Amino acid sequence: MFSKFKPSPESEPTPPPVPKSAPAEQAPVVARNNHSNNQPSFSVIGDGIVITGNIDAKVDLHIDGEVIGDIKCQSLVQGPSSKIQGSIIADNANLSGSVEGSIEAGDLVINSSARIGGDVSYENVKIEQGAQVDGRFKHKSNRTPHLNKNTLDVSAKAPSLELTSGEKAA
Repeated sequence: MFSKFKPSPESEPTPPPVPKSAPAEQAPVVARNNHSNNQPSFSVIGDGIVITGNIDAKVDLHIDGEVIGDIKCQSLVQGPSSKIQGSIIADNANLSGSVEGSIEAGDLVINSSARIGGDVSYENVKIEQGAQVDGRFKHKSNRTPHLNKNTLDVSAKAPSLELTSGEKAA
Protein backbone atom coordinates (compact mmCIF):
# COMPACT_ATOMS: atom_id res chain seq x y z
CA MET A 1 0.00 0.00 0.00
CA PHE A 2 2.68 2.53 0.98
CA SER A 3 5.63 1.53 -1.08
CA LYS A 4 8.56 3.72 -1.95
CA PHE A 5 9.20 4.27 -5.57
CA LYS A 6 12.75 3.39 -6.48
CA PRO A 7 13.67 4.38 -10.00
CA SER A 8 15.77 2.00 -11.96
CA PRO A 9 19.31 3.08 -12.86
CA GLU A 10 18.23 3.55 -16.47
CA SER A 11 15.51 6.06 -15.55
CA GLU A 12 17.72 8.41 -13.48
CA PRO A 13 18.79 11.52 -15.37
CA THR A 14 22.52 11.78 -15.82
CA PRO A 15 24.07 15.09 -14.85
CA PRO A 16 25.61 17.06 -17.71
CA PRO A 17 29.36 16.62 -18.06
CA VAL A 18 31.45 19.32 -16.38
CA PRO A 19 33.47 21.15 -19.04
CA LYS A 20 37.19 21.08 -18.50
CA SER A 21 38.47 24.60 -18.15
CA ALA A 22 41.95 25.97 -18.33
CA PRO A 23 43.72 26.06 -14.98
CA ALA A 24 42.92 29.19 -13.04
CA GLU A 25 45.55 31.88 -13.41
CA GLN A 26 47.24 33.07 -10.28
CA ALA A 27 46.03 36.51 -9.26
CA PRO A 28 48.79 39.04 -10.01
CA VAL A 29 48.24 41.15 -6.89
CA VAL A 30 48.19 39.18 -3.64
CA ALA A 31 48.01 40.18 0.00
CA ARG A 32 48.94 37.44 2.43
CA ASN A 33 47.87 37.41 6.04
CA ASN A 34 50.39 36.03 8.52
CA HIS A 35 49.59 38.25 11.48
CA SER A 36 47.04 37.48 14.15
CA ASN A 37 45.68 41.03 14.02
CA ASN A 38 44.56 40.55 10.39
CA GLN A 39 47.22 42.90 9.03
CA PRO A 40 48.79 41.70 5.75
CA SER A 41 52.50 40.97 6.07
CA PHE A 42 53.43 41.55 2.43
CA SER A 43 51.91 42.36 -0.94
CA VAL A 44 52.96 41.19 -4.38
CA ILE A 45 52.61 43.27 -7.53
CA GLY A 46 52.79 40.63 -10.22
CA ASP A 47 54.42 40.61 -13.64
CA GLY A 48 52.28 42.40 -16.21
CA ILE A 49 50.74 44.79 -13.67
CA VAL A 50 51.38 48.53 -14.13
CA ILE A 51 50.63 50.85 -11.22
CA THR A 52 50.61 54.59 -11.82
CA GLY A 53 50.71 56.54 -8.58
CA ASN A 54 52.58 56.62 -5.30
CA ILE A 55 52.63 53.63 -2.94
CA ASP A 56 52.83 54.18 0.82
CA ALA A 57 52.74 50.70 2.33
CA LYS A 58 52.86 49.66 5.95
CA VAL A 59 53.79 46.16 4.75
CA ASP A 60 56.63 44.58 2.80
CA LEU A 61 56.36 44.70 -1.00
CA HIS A 62 57.48 42.30 -3.71
CA ILE A 63 57.33 43.92 -7.13
CA ASP A 64 57.58 41.98 -10.38
CA GLY A 65 55.51 44.46 -12.41
CA GLU A 66 55.93 48.15 -13.14
CA VAL A 67 55.40 51.12 -10.82
CA ILE A 68 55.30 54.68 -12.11
CA GLY A 69 55.44 56.68 -8.90
CA ASP A 70 57.21 56.86 -5.56
CA ILE A 71 57.37 53.87 -3.20
CA LYS A 72 57.61 54.03 0.58
CA CYS A 73 57.57 50.76 2.53
CA GLN A 74 59.32 48.77 5.22
CA SER A 75 60.95 46.22 2.94
CA LEU A 76 61.09 46.03 -0.85
CA VAL A 77 62.05 43.08 -3.03
CA GLN A 78 62.23 43.88 -6.74
CA GLY A 79 62.21 41.11 -9.33
CA PRO A 80 64.60 41.16 -12.31
CA SER A 81 61.89 42.05 -14.87
CA SER A 82 60.44 44.84 -12.70
CA LYS A 83 60.59 48.55 -13.55
CA ILE A 84 60.24 51.39 -11.07
CA GLN A 85 60.08 55.03 -12.20
CA GLY A 86 60.15 57.07 -9.02
CA SER A 87 61.91 57.35 -5.70
CA ILE A 88 62.18 54.49 -3.21
CA ILE A 89 62.26 54.90 0.57
CA ALA A 90 62.57 51.63 2.49
CA ASP A 91 64.17 50.23 5.62
CA ASN A 92 65.42 47.29 3.52
CA ALA A 93 65.60 47.01 -0.26
CA ASN A 94 66.74 44.13 -2.47
CA LEU A 95 66.81 45.38 -6.07
CA SER A 96 67.15 43.24 -9.19
CA GLY A 97 65.29 45.21 -11.86
CA SER A 98 65.31 48.71 -13.32
CA VAL A 99 64.97 51.82 -11.14
CA GLU A 100 64.83 55.38 -12.47
CA GLY A 101 64.83 57.57 -9.37
CA SER A 102 66.50 58.14 -6.04
CA ILE A 103 66.84 55.36 -3.46
CA GLU A 104 66.99 55.79 0.31
CA ALA A 105 67.41 52.57 2.26
CA GLY A 106 68.82 51.29 5.51
CA ASP A 107 70.07 47.92 4.26
CA LEU A 108 70.41 47.86 0.48
CA VAL A 109 71.28 44.98 -1.85
CA ILE A 110 71.81 45.75 -5.53
CA ASN A 111 71.87 42.46 -7.44
CA SER A 112 73.81 41.80 -10.64
CA SER A 113 70.73 42.23 -12.87
CA ALA A 114 69.84 45.66 -11.41
CA ARG A 115 69.98 48.84 -13.49
CA ILE A 116 69.81 51.97 -11.31
CA GLY A 117 69.57 55.55 -12.61
CA GLY A 118 69.54 57.89 -9.62
CA ASP A 119 71.25 58.83 -6.39
CA VAL A 120 71.52 56.24 -3.63
CA SER A 121 71.50 56.93 0.12
CA TYR A 122 72.16 53.95 2.40
CA GLU A 123 73.35 52.76 5.80
CA ASN A 124 74.63 49.35 4.62
CA VAL A 125 75.06 48.38 0.99
CA LYS A 126 75.99 45.28 -1.00
CA ILE A 127 76.49 45.54 -4.76
CA GLU A 128 76.91 42.41 -6.84
CA GLN A 129 79.31 42.33 -9.75
CA GLY A 130 77.48 43.22 -12.95
CA ALA A 131 75.02 45.68 -11.42
CA GLN A 132 74.84 49.06 -13.15
CA VAL A 133 74.39 52.26 -11.16
CA ASP A 134 74.39 55.73 -12.71
CA GLY A 135 74.19 58.10 -9.76
CA ARG A 136 75.89 59.22 -6.58
CA PHE A 137 76.23 57.15 -3.43
CA LYS A 138 75.85 58.79 -0.02
CA HIS A 139 76.32 56.94 3.23
CA LYS A 140 73.83 58.02 5.85
CA SER A 141 74.71 57.51 9.48
CA ASN A 142 73.22 58.12 12.88
CA ARG A 143 76.69 58.76 14.31
CA THR A 144 77.62 62.23 15.52
CA PRO A 145 80.30 63.88 13.39
CA HIS A 146 83.86 63.83 14.68
CA LEU A 147 84.81 67.28 15.98
CA ASN A 148 88.36 68.50 15.49
CA LYS A 149 90.22 71.03 17.68
CA ASN A 150 89.18 74.03 15.59
CA THR A 151 85.47 73.20 15.69
CA LEU A 152 83.26 74.83 18.27
CA ASP A 153 80.90 72.38 19.93
CA VAL A 154 77.65 74.34 20.14
CA SER A 155 75.87 71.51 21.89
CA ALA A 156 77.90 72.20 25.07
CA LYS A 157 76.08 74.28 27.64
CA ALA A 158 77.31 77.87 27.88
CA PRO A 159 78.46 79.03 31.32
CA SER A 160 75.87 81.03 33.21
CA LEU A 161 76.45 84.74 33.73
CA GLU A 162 75.50 86.45 36.96
CA LEU A 163 75.23 90.21 37.29
CA THR A 164 75.30 92.04 40.59
CA SER A 165 73.83 95.47 41.07
CA GLY A 166 75.90 98.23 39.56
CA GLU A 167 77.68 95.96 36.98
CA LYS A 168 77.02 96.18 33.28
CA ALA A 169 77.08 93.24 30.91
CA ALA A 170 79.86 93.40 28.35
